[in-house]
Amino acid sequence: MKLIVFIVCFALSACLFPSIALAEEWEAKQSTYTPPIADHSARMDLISFLEDAKNFTLNNGKDEALKAFSDPNGEFVSGEKYIFAYDFNGTLLAHPYLHNLIGRNNLDLVDPNGVHFVKNLIEVAKNGQGFAYNVYPNPNKSNQTQLKLLYVVKVDDNLWIGSGIYLPGVAPLFSFEDQRTLRALVDKAREYAITNGKDKALSVFNDPKGEFVKRDLYVFAYDFSGNVLSLPFQPTLVGANRLDAKDANGIAFTKDNLELAAAGSGQTYYLYPNPAENMSEELKLSYTTKVNDSWWLGSGIFSSSSSDKNVTAMKPTSKEDLKTFVNEAYSHALVTGREKALRDFMDQNSSWVRGDVYIFAQDFNGTSLCLPYLPNEVGTNRMDIQNEQGVYINREMRAIAMNGSGFYEYRWRNPITNQSEPKVSYVSKVDDSWWLGAGIYQT
Repeated sequence: MKLIVFIVCFALSACLFPSIALAEEWEAKQSTYTPPIADHSARMDLISFLEDAKNFTLNNGKDEALKAFSDPNGEFVSGEKYIFAYDFNGTLLAHPYLHNLIGRNNLDLVDPNGVHFVKNLIEVAKNGQGFAYNVYPNPNKSNQTQLKLLYVVKVDDNLWIGSGIYLPGVAPLFSFEDQRTLRALVDKAREYAITNGKDKALSVFNDPKGEFVKRDLYVFAYDFSGNVLSLPFQPTLVGANRLDAKDANGIAFTKDNLELAAAGSGQTYYLYPNPAENMSEELKLSYTTKVNDSWWLGSGIFSSSSSDKNVTAMKPTSKEDLKTFVNEAYSHALVTGREKALRDFMDQNSSWVRGDVYIFAQDFNGTSLCLPYLPNEVGTNRMDIQNEQGVYINREMRAIAMNGSGFYEYRWRNPITNQSEPKVSYVSKVDDSWWLGAGIYQT
C-alpha cells in the first residue's frame, strides 16, 4: 500500500514527502511520550563499572588499560556497557567496536541532532566525573540509534574514560524547523539584551506572556556563577543558585549549559519540566550563548513539541542546515560502518530521506553506493554522468570531496517534481575509499 501511495503521489507531483511512514511512526511514538529515566540501580552499576575501569588503569598502567578497553571480548564489555577512552584533545584512545577510529580526533563528530557529543563529554570529564546524554547507535541492537545515558570519569590530565546505558523509547529527533526557531529566538534575545541592557532584557524575558515566550519555548538566563536571572515559568527560582541542579538521571544541566555558553555557544540535552505539559519532565534540547563575560542565556525545545510536525519540518532548507545534515550522515557512517550506513541511507522511510533531500554516496572510482530514488543505479559507475548543461557533476563533486568537503552548485532533476532545478549540494569525504553528500533544490 505504501508503494502504491508513493507511486501515485510521485506521478501527480502532489506528495512532497514520500517518507510518510517516518512521519506517522514519529508522531505515534511522540503522542505517548514517557520521560527516559534510568533505573537507579542501573545508574549505580554504571558508576561502579567506571570506577572499576579507573582503578584498573591506575593499578595496571595506561597502555595495559587501553588494550583491555579495546578488546570486544574482554572484561570491560558487559552486555550493552563498554569502556571507551579519550584524551582531552578529543583523540579516541580505546574502544572495543570502533578500532578504525582509534587515534582519530573525533571533536567533529555530531549526533543525529547536530550535537557535538565528544566536545560535550570532555567538558563533563574536566569536572572529574558526571552524567551526560547523547544519541548513539547500540552495537547490541544492530547499531539501532537510541538515547544513551553516559557516565564519564577523569583518570588524569591526559585521559578520561566513559561508558553508558541505552534508555528505552524512540531516539529523539528534533526537526530543522524547530532548531531554526530555537536559534532564532536565542539570537534575538541576545541582540535584545545587548541593545537594551541587562535589566530591561531580564524584565522582558521573565514575562510569561512576553514576546520571548512561544508556548514551551522561552528564554532562561543565568550569570556565570550559576545564579538564575530569568525563568518565566519558575519565578520563585530567580535569584537562586542552581549550579549543582541535576535532572532525574543526574545530569548537571545548569553547569553543562554554562560551560557551553562560556565557550561561546552550544547544544546539549537534559530533562526539564515542560510548562506546556503541566510541568511534566521531558527531554529537552537546549541552545545557549554568552551575552558577555558576566551572564548568558538560552532556550530549549522539548521532545513532545515535535508531535505535530511532519517530514516537511525535518528538511534542511539552508546551506547551514544542509552542512549539518551531511555532517550527521558522515558521523553516522564513521560510527556504524560503511555497510550499515549505506543501508540506512537507502531506506526511503528512514530519517535520511526527507522528500527531495537525501543522502547520495560514491566511491572514488565513481561507483554509486547510494541513490535512494535510483536503486537500480547503485553499483554502476556514474563518474561521467552529465546534467542537461553538459557538466560532469559527479567529477566536480568528487574533486571537492577528495580535498575534504564543500558546497557545489548545479542543476539536477528533482525526483519529486521530475523537473530540472537549481541545486546546491554539500559533499564530504568519509575515508580514502568513498564520499557522500546531500543537496537542496533552490526553486
